[in-house]
Amino acid sequence: MRVGYVRVSKFEQRDALTQQTARIEKASCSLIFSDIESGRSDSRKNFNKMLAMCREGQIKEIVITRIDRLGRSVMTIAKTIALLEKLNIKLVILDAPVEDASSPFGWFSLNQMAGLAEFESRLLQSRVNHGLEHFREQNKAYQPPFGFARVDGKYVADLTIHQPSGKTNWAIAQEIIQYFLSEKTSLRNTIQHFIKEFNIQFSPPGLRSWLLNPVLRGHTRYNVKFNRVNPEKWDIRENTHQPLISKEVYQQIETRLRENQRLWGRNFEGATQTDIGARLLSGQIICGSCGGKCYVHDAKRSMGLRCKRRRVYGETACSNRTAVSLLKVVDAVDAALTTRAIKLRDYVVSNQPSNQDTPEIIELKSRLEVLRKLPRDSIIEEAIDRTVVKIQQLQQQNIQFAFVGASLQKELIDSFGDVEFLEVMPDETKKDLYKKFVKEVKVLNGNVIAVLLVEILR
Repeated sequence: MRVGYVRVSKFEQRDALTQQTARIEKASCSLIFSDIESGRSDSRKNFNKMLAMCREGQIKEIVITRIDRLGRSVMTIAKTIALLEKLNIKLVILDAPVEDASSPFGWFSLNQMAGLAEFESRLLQSRVNHGLEHFREQNKAYQPPFGFARVDGKYVADLTIHQPSGKTNWAIAQEIIQYFLSEKTSLRNTIQHFIKEFNIQFSPPGLRSWLLNPVLRGHTRYNVKFNRVNPEKWDIRENTHQPLISKEVYQQIETRLRENQRLWGRNFEGATQTDIGARLLSGQIICGSCGGKCYVHDAKRSMGLRCKRRRVYGETACSNRTAVSLLKVVDAVDAALTTRAIKLRDYVVSNQPSNQDTPEIIELKSRLEVLRKLPRDSIIEEAIDRTVVKIQQLQQQNIQFAFVGASLQKELIDSFGDVEFLEVMPDETKKDLYKKFVKEVKVLNGNVIAVLLVEILR
């Protein structure tokens, strides 16, 4: 099969994505993979799907417009080309044709182009770094934490009035500190109190990070983006603005956080790592009230699942009161998968892609027709472009599902079509299968209200 690959780094470059797609379509590709991600990333979803199909022997030729569409790193491009050579897959580059990538001249040409792609990326990053360095030399403020505002590049007290309390955000920030330092108060108590009083919401890690933020002590910090949990790597410029708390108050906060960790640190650990509660369907069980994730919150035999959002933010955020047994959820999921596997046996599965549009694509096409009839301006043009790109991506995904669907259907039938085999299936195998075939499970007040499976029949 001859496929194409297109990529841009940002959605704002959608025009370039549309142009790439049009050129690839003219090259008679039966399937086009599309990503809107940085070329320096090795975790591009559709790029990795394409490579997976290459390894399965479904692809014989890949078409791209330029070598830097494969990546912006010499290492990534070299690894990809080496894999394609190993699998005997031809790479076609429309803007720089190379007859034989395995020949010395072909190898030299591709590596030159790969080096140029990384050079351009490094040059751009260097310019960004120079700009950031100039920003830091002036001690300019980044995004201000709650209680502060940014005026003329500096942190100042946020005197915005919070409605309907009538208090300023600066005053409320001081109240949060005072409340947290009051006797026998935890992060979770503080969070729930200020949701009820002011409808101001922090997550536990968010509140902890806010309390420890040097900005509250009157300092400006840099180099945080990739080092949020490594304060020793922060670049801190001291005494740049009015502080919210003193050094003594900060020491009290550190002491209270250590006490919290000692008293409540195991509150959400749940079952042990060798227990079913720590593994099966983790992250796939959704609260039917608020849409939050549900987890086993203790190591009891019942392995009760509770909504984490309710446990953190209280009853004002979620009405899901009663826990549901994980074993009950697993039984419901197994029953749903078994029913689906038995039904699939009655269908004749085709490997050919379906040209039938999904309801989402039909709706987008209708919306596109309406937009094209409206008087044109910059907003309408942008809406048309976004809709066209979305339709193209959904159509490509639909074709991809058709190609990979047959093997998934066979795996589902083999795994869940035999009840006796299901009863002795190891938990590790089940865990992987659930990730493939279960979209989510909704639970509410002790009951399983919905098991949503991944749609593999197109």
